[in-house]
Amino acid sequence: MPLAASGTTSLMLIVGVVIVVGLLALFWFGRRQVTRRPNPPQEPQPRADSWEEPHGGPLQSR
Repeated sequence: MPLAASGTTSLMLIVGVVIVVGLLALFWFGRRQVTRRPNPPQEPQPRADSWEEPHGGPLQSR
């Protein structure tokens, strides 16, 4: 029976290594995607404070 346990251990080691390599590849790919994204604009955008009322007064409940 030791041969069967050894084969199972080897298989689990290979599966573990494949999972770790896959996760590292996904992390690397995700980091590349983030660096390709354009930076957000630095100047204020129209309606950036859109949760405020346009007239600037306090919010009124209905």
